[in-house]
Amino acid sequence: MSIDPQHEPPPQDVEEHAPGEHAPEQERAPEQGLRARKKRASRLQTHRAALELVAEHGLGGVTVEMIAERAGISPRTFFNHWATKEAALLGVVFTDPDEIGDALRARPLDEPAPVALRAVLRDWMAAMPHDQDLRDLRKRVMAKEPSLHAMNAGRTVQLQGGLVAALEERLSGEDVHARAVIDVQIAFALTRSAFILSMASGTPLDQEFERVLELFDTGAALV
Repeated sequence: MSIDPQHEPPPQDVEEHAPGEHAPEQERAPEQGLRARKKRASRLQTHRAALELVAEHGLGGVTVEMIAERAGISPRTFFNHWATKEAALLGVVFTDPDEIGDALRARPLDEPAPVALRAVLRDWMAAMPHDQDLRDLRKRVMAKEPSLHAMNAGRTVQLQGGLVAALEERLSGEDVHARAVIDVQIAFALTRSAFILSMASGTPLDQEFERVLELFDTGAALV
């Protein structure tokens, strides 16, 4: 049977990529999301291994090699995630000021600065593992190793500095630095409140953070 050329379906355009040419953004997005999830899972696994070993042997009795072996990774992979064994003990999501600052810079440019800041902190809270056993283990390790408290405080100051620097880029007018510092300090006070309430209630951290924001915004938490 002959085919009427007038009714023959037109050839579909197939977009091809030349060698070395990047695929469109929508094609790369799932791959990037998968890499991010794998990285987060590897960090969490290493964080847990570090806590377990320090609980068993003390901070001075644990090496990076021991943590890597317990986590099932190489020491090289460990250093892709963490600068030191102490960093692996203290953090799961953001590990340096540039990382959290870049997360804020990645927010849409037309997004108001306070909204962008809260969005970054929401992502931070949501990425925290809701694992009561892991939380209890971390509390025991922190109680056993007081030096970690000073390290944690120093890390918090560095993360705040990274956010202040990124927030300044979004602000204009007078007293930009002072306003950025105030906004970040208030935001971190709210996150600390969410941590405290979450630890006491067992509620997921991101849910407590939303409750804290609501109470703060409505003035219910103010004297």
